Formats: sequence, structure tokens, C-alpha cells
Amino acid sequence: MKGLIAVDLDGTLLDAGGKVSPRNFKAVTDLRAAGFKVVPATGRSWRESRRILEVIQAKGMAVTAGGSVMSDAATGKTVERLTIHPELARSLIQAVIERGLLAHLLRDHDGSCHDYCLVGTGKVNPATEWWLKTHQVDVRRVRTLHELEALGFDHVLRVGAVENGDVLAPVCAAMRAQFHGQTTMQSWSAVTSSAAVGSETHLLEIYSVESDKWTMIQKLRDRHGLANEQVFAIGDGLNDLTMVREAGVGIAMQNAHADLRPLAKHIVPHHNEDGFAHAAEQILSGVINAQSVRSTV
Repeated sequence: MKGLIAVDLDGTLLDAGGKVSPRNFKAVTDLRAAGFKVVPATGRSWRESRRILEVIQAKGMAVTAGGSVMSDAATGKTVERLTIHPELARSLIQAVIERGLLAHLLRDHDGSCHDYCLVGTGKVNPATEWWLKTHQVDVRRVRTLHELEALGFDHVLRVGAVENGDVLAPVCAAMRAQFHGQTTMQSWSAVTSSAAVGSETHLLEIYSVESDKWTMIQKLRDRHGLANEQVFAIGDGLNDLTMVREAGVGIAMQNAHADLRPLAKHIVPHHNEDGFAHAAEQILSGVINAQSVRSTV
């Protein structure tokens, strides 16, 4: 194996319509033919990713749910997972609903009877309605923590909420202070029906402190006996920060979050202009490697 290519989906491999362009598909197949292992690394759960994984004919492992799960890309079987401790999950959910928000619990489908549980009396955001319908995941809705008791607090990968950014930003700041050191937490632009990046609708994401895409990528790197210099990480969002910074070759899209761009060794074109394919072509030609100097295209 020549190396491992960890690639984000939304805002990276996918275009603005959530599709894999012909050029990007060819790039995936060319990388595999050259001896690289292409590993999807996404904030989506496996079920939310399955159509894309089928399109790119993904084999082996996929890093899903923001790095809290390593999934078999073809079957969705959970190989490893990092859940939020039940008592901490309860406290996080309570903190979210006390702030007037609808709590979104993402569970491990391999250990739970459903994918999402929505907790609280708040209205479901249109972006959430669209997302859940589009990806046809199994959802439960309860109004109180007491009602949630019957479903339990285990198998929780992520606690979150969806609202306008100006609403979620102060909530995220307050909860970071409240749960300092116990979780990883961020509020950033969500994928909506009309925007793949840059939407005013934001997603609050709270994971166990260990959960990160890079955590699972390191496990795959070591499993395959690769040096870190053989690991390429390509992304655009806040949940790509660590993998782009720590991989032997970190690559950011032109549309990447402002906090990510300075951490990348290379900047490639916009996700809607086949930036992933450009990165792949540069890797295959040897222009982008662990020794190459920082570049922006």
C-alpha cells in the first residue's frame, strides 16, 4: 500500500448538490489503482453516508459520525466506537433543552433501535426535517428526559442541536464553559437543502472528548503499518482540523473554514470545482507529498 487518503465528504469530495462528480469519482478509482487506500472520513453516520459510499464503491473502513465510529464501509457494521457516557449524555441533553432547543441525539445504529432521538418541545428546524427525510434514517421523538428513560442514555455518539448561528454560538460558548474538559464541542454551518457550505443554519455538535476523525485514522494507519508521512488528509470543516494538522500531508479545500486553512500544507480548488480530484492528481504525480512545500492553487 502506497498510503492512506482520508477524505471528508460534505464540502470536500461532494459538490454543492451533494454529488460525486465524474472527475472526483475517477480520482478515487485512480488512487485505488495506484495502491492508495481511500478512507471516507465524515461527520455523517454510516446510514447518512451509505448512498455516497455505494457510489464510490467504498471498501474496507470508513470513519463516520465525526470520528466516533469506525464502520465497515460496505455493511455499516460498527468496528469501533466512542460513545458519550450515559450520565454525561443525560446532563448534556438537559443543558440543551433547558436553553429552549430541541436536542438531537445521534446513536450507534449497530447497538440501538434507532439512529436519532429528538428530545424536547421545540419545533424541528426545516434543515433537520429535510436532512432526516433525505437520508431516511430511523427517528424517535420524545418531549422530556423522563420519556427518554425508556429508550436509555446509552449508545449516544453525539448530542446536538440545529438553529441559526446567532442562536447557537452563545449556547455553544456557555456549554463549553459548563462542560469544560468533558467533551469536544463546536457550532458551525450545517448542510441544508440549499447550501452545502456557508449556511446561516448551524449545527451544534458535542462528542466524547476522545472522539475525533484523527483518532480513528491513526488506528487505521497503525493497523496497516504505515508511516505518518504516508497519510494524506483532505477536508474543509472544523471537524477536519486535527486530521489536517496531524497527517503527514494535510490538504484543505479553497472553501475551507478560516481556522483550517492555516493548518494545511496545501490548499486545493473549491469543492464545487473538483478540488479533490486536483489533490488526487497532484498526489499521483508526486507533486504533493510529505516533502513538498506549502502550495495554494
